[in-house]
Amino acid sequence: MPIESFFFVHNPTAGRGAAATAWKRIRPVLDAAGVRYGIVTTEAPRHAEAIAERAAGDGWDAVVAVGGDGTVQQVAAGLMRAADGGPTIPMGIVGVGSGNDFIKLLDLPQQQPEAAARRLLEGRIRRVDIGRVGERYFTNGVGVGFDAQVAIRASRIRHLRGMPLYGWALLKVLRSLQTPRIRLLLDGVEVMNERLTVVTIGNGACHGGGFWICPGARPDDGLFDICVAEALTPLQLLRVIPAVMRGTHVTRPDVQILQARHVHISSPDPLPVHADGEVLAEAVHELELELLPGRLTVLA
Repeated sequence: MPIESFFFVHNPTAGRGAAATAWKRIRPVLDAAGVRYGIVTTEAPRHAEAIAERAAGDGWDAVVAVGGDGTVQQVAAGLMRAADGGPTIPMGIVGVGSGNDFIKLLDLPQQQPEAAARRLLEGRIRRVDIGRVGERYFTNGVGVGFDAQVAIRASRIRHLRGMPLYGWALLKVLRSLQTPRIRLLLDGVEVMNERLTVVTIGNGACHGGGFWICPGARPDDGLFDICVAEALTPLQLLRVIPAVMRGTHVTRPDVQILQARHVHISSPDPLPVHADGEVLAEAVHELELELLPGRLTVLA
C-alpha cells in the first residue's frame, strides 16, 4: 500500500534551535510530489508523544519526527501506544538534532531536510526493534552510570551542541566519577554483581552523538547489546574514550559486550539513568528493560 499522506511532528528547538527552519525546506519537496500532509509544532516537553499517538488514530499513512533523538523517541513512543501491542504505522524521520544517533543507525540523511523528505517519499518500509524500560519506550539505548552522568551534565549546558557538548560534559563528569555496585541479570541469569563504571543497553550502536559504545548492535536482530565496563579510574576512562569513538574498546579486558532480550539492573547505590540521551532519572535503585522485536515500523 503506497504512502500518500504524512503527518509531521516538528520540534523547532531540536539541535539547540537548528531545526527551526527545517519545515521551510521540507514543504517544497512535499508540494512538488503532490502528497497530503499536516504538521503540528511541539510546545512542551513530551508533547511530541501525545501528538504522534493522536495522529496515528486520525488515519494518516505515516507520522514523521522532525528533530533529534529525543523527538524520534517521543514519536516512536506515541505510535507504540497507538498500536496497542501490534506493529506501528510507519514512522519517518527528518534528522535535525544534535546527536542523531538513531538516524545513523538507519543510514538516513542528517541535517539535510530536503534529502530526508525525498527519502520519505520513496516509501521504503523496515521493521526494527524497540526497547522498553518501565513504561518508557526507547529507540537507541539506555545508559546507567558514567554515560548517564554525562547525559545529565549535557542537559544543563545550553551554549554547545553535538560532539563539543558531549565532550565538555564528559570532562566535567570525570572530575567526580562514580562507580556504583551493580547487580546485572540477563534473561533471568545473574552475570555480574560488582562495581561498574558503565552499563549501556544498546538497540543501536552509536550513542552520545559519536560514541560507538555498542558497535555490533543491530536494530533488527531481536537482542540488546550490553556494554559493561569494570570500575575504572578517571585516567583509565580518559584513555578508553578515544577507543569508544572508534568502537575498538570492545577488545579491552576490562570491557565486555553481552546480549539479551531482558535486562534487570539493581544497586544499593543511587543510579543515574538516561534513555536515548534524555535524563530518565538521577537516582534509582532498580530497572527492568525489555526488547520488543520488530514492533517499530520505519521509513528507511
